Parts: sequence; C-alpha cells; structure tokens
Amino acid sequence: MPQLKRVIAGLAGVPLLLVTLAEAYFQSFGFYAEHYTFPMEKFGVRTPLRWQDVTFLAVFWPTALALSYVSYRLLKYAFQRQRPTSGS
Repeated sequence: MPQLKRVIAGLAGVPLLLVTLAEAYFQSFGFYAEHYTFPMEKFGVRTPLRWQDVTFLAVFWPTALALSYVSYRLLKYAFQRQRPTSGS
C-alpha cells in the first residue's frame, strides 16, 4: 500500500512540475516581450501596462511558487528511500 501511494505521488508530481515550469516560462517571456520592452505598442495599438496585468502577475507568481513547492514535496515523497523495518 505505501508503494502505491509513492507511485501516485510520482505520477502526480512530475506533470504538475512540468506544467508549472512551462507556464511560468511562457508568462515571464510574454510579460517581458509585451510590456517591459515594448509597453506602448501591442497589436498596432498603444497599450500601456494596466492594473489588471499587475494584479494577474501578483496572483500568478505566488500560485506558481506554491504549485512548484507541492510538486517538489510529492516528488520528494515518491523518491524517498524506504527505511529498513526491524522485525524481531
């Protein structure tokens, strides 16, 4: 039974980590390309950084960090070494 829990933790942790890292990469690249380097010109229209963009980033990054930590804990549990049981 503990082996099944470890397999499930591994199967849940790996995709969660990969999706979180990919989404964090795309969000950071998109913010840099769309607002930081060229904040006034997007899709042919002048658009400065809006409060919705800042709010989204303020919610996204703590959530991404929390999901990264959860996936780290799942993978740590999945790949931990079993302690030998002393059966006397």
